[in-house]
Amino acid sequence: MKIFKNILVGIDFSAPSKQALKQAARIAQAEGTRPTVVHVVTPSEIEDYQRYYKASTDVMLKAFQTGVEDIVREELGSSDAAKYTIAIGVPYHELMRAAGDSHCDLLVLGSRGDNAGAHDVGFFAVKCVRHSPVPVLLNRCGHAKPFDRVVACVDYSAATENVVETAAKVALDEHAELHVIHAICPPWARPTHVRYNFQTIEDEDFKKEYRELLDEQMEATVRKAREIFPAKIEQHTLEHASREEALIRYLRENDADLAVVGRTGNSATALKQFLVGTTAERLIHRSPCSVLTVPVKGQ
Repeated sequence: MKIFKNILVGIDFSAPSKQALKQAARIAQAEGTRPTVVHVVTPSEIEDYQRYYKASTDVMLKAFQTGVEDIVREELGSSDAAKYTIAIGVPYHELMRAAGDSHCDLLVLGSRGDNAGAHDVGFFAVKCVRHSPVPVLLNRCGHAKPFDRVVACVDYSAATENVVETAAKVALDEHAELHVIHAICPPWARPTHVRYNFQTIEDEDFKKEYRELLDEQMEATVRKAREIFPAKIEQHTLEHASREEALIRYLRENDADLAVVGRTGNSATALKQFLVGTTAERLIHRSPCSVLTVPVKGQ
């Protein structure tokens, strides 16, 4: 995945974070670089260890550093396969600080903690997705191999251009299939539709014109992708009573490895929260595959 050169990966010693480490190392290796591993220790953890072991903070930090080195050695074969940063503080704040200070272009996280369900995404991961200044890859637990099927989930918002461009570049670098999908919930697909009578204004010509307009939007979107990705691109507009369900079903039925979705709004402010309560956020929570979130181009 050559579009990402400076990669940061957050680990908490859980199984999902170890898989995220492997994925980050694989992506970095394609560029001939090493990922930077960040492990954040909370002040309460420091206090607990000091209470039991009567050791100084410097001794504790050395122990944490050794622990991270051991994990890198176990998972990647050498302790030199990554760079390390140990921080003390609130994990979310320290990880965002590290992302800014290191000028990374990709943040990789395990998509869930050890105690979560099979496809649950932890609160910490979602918070990072909402506010990260750079694209975030939520790596699905158990997946540390190349992506064979990349799906760009577009909604024709301001983020769509970057979603399609990023998905096309990833698919090209990974020698993967590329799919571009858009989910809609037209009036005739809604459960309440049977209770209303729109026959006078909703004939087959109306539906045909509506779908033709969507086809034109899809074709314009895919045209951008073809400038980067010369192979065949699967393109689909999905009609369903639930946009979320349509996207999840498509990802599952087509054995997707990576879903690329957009982030809108300014990550530096609380006034424009990305994905809160939207189909995209629910997609992140329920996705059967890894998810790469990208911001509006230029933000």
